[in-house]
Amino acid sequence: MNIRDFIFINKAKSTDRIKILEMLGFEAETVITQNTETISDLENNNESLDLNSYTNVQTEVGVVSEPSSIESYIKDTEYRQTEKIAETNEHNNFATETFKPVNVTSKIKKLWTDVESRREWVMPLMISTISLFIITIAVTTFITRSSQQEEVVQISSNLAIETNLLIDGLENVLEISTDTFYSKYDISNASAYLQSVESSVLEYQNLALQNENLNLQEVNYNLSTIFSLINELDNLLTYRILVSEVLIYNNMLDIDESTQVDVLTTSLSEITATSKRNYEDLPLIEEMNNHRNLVNTAIITSEDLHGRLLAALRNAEYDVVESI
Repeated sequence: MNIRDFIFINKAKSTDRIKILEMLGFEAETVITQNTETISDLENNNESLDLNSYTNVQTEVGVVSEPSSIESYIKDTEYRQTEKIAETNEHNNFATETFKPVNVTSKIKKLWTDVESRREWVMPLMISTISLFIITIAVTTFITRSSQQEEVVQISSNLAIETNLLIDGLENVLEISTDTFYSKYDISNASAYLQSVESSVLEYQNLALQNENLNLQEVNYNLSTIFSLINELDNLLTYRILVSEVLIYNNMLDIDESTQVDVLTTSLSEITATSKRNYEDLPLIEEMNNHRNLVNTAIITSEDLHGRLLAALRNAEYDVVESI
């Protein structure tokens, strides 16, 4: 509604105003009291009326009722527009804060685009770097392996020399093992020497498996032969050590009238028990089967003689004791 329409409505009668407002789509609820002189002045000066004169007229016109529906409509419209603008601003601000990660994504995308645009030098650089890394690892591994192999070869060579010297000494061990008149001291030394040879051969075997320059099939055959010889010599030495402690009386059988029968009985029982235990622990050697049977017969016979000897002592039959 413009100023001209507003003046026209004011010039109309009250009933006509209501109809005009209804035609315009407003509800006319305002009742206006007019001053006749003021209306006449407005009619005389209506050609020069402007927005400022309308303000003066409005001051002189007394409004007795509530604000018109036009003013309410304008205010409501302005209020809704203000709220809409505020909501739009708030939504824009909220959206900007909420989707900040989009900016990061855009930057990443831009960075990736830059990388793609420079792929002519980026990809070759990456391939060169990876290739250099792989070559470095391969060379380092090869050098390390070569150094380790050289060390193994050197240690194997030194150990082979020492082992061969020890193996040469097995001839003395064999001589002691087969000597009829042997001493316990010689047997013990030979057994200790045999253990040192076995340890050295085992160490050489472990190093030989790591030495790529050796013929492992031939080495394993030779080592198997040496281990077999060491095992047989060890069984023979063990056999002779155990047999040397079977039926050992020392001066126990020097019996006279002062001999205590109970003490002698205990000593003979210990000798019999030790002899039986050593016989059971004798290693099985095919060449020594006859001797093994002979030892068993001797233990059984001595046990029977022990019983007769003790019975004769209890009966004071010293002639029988001497004969036994």
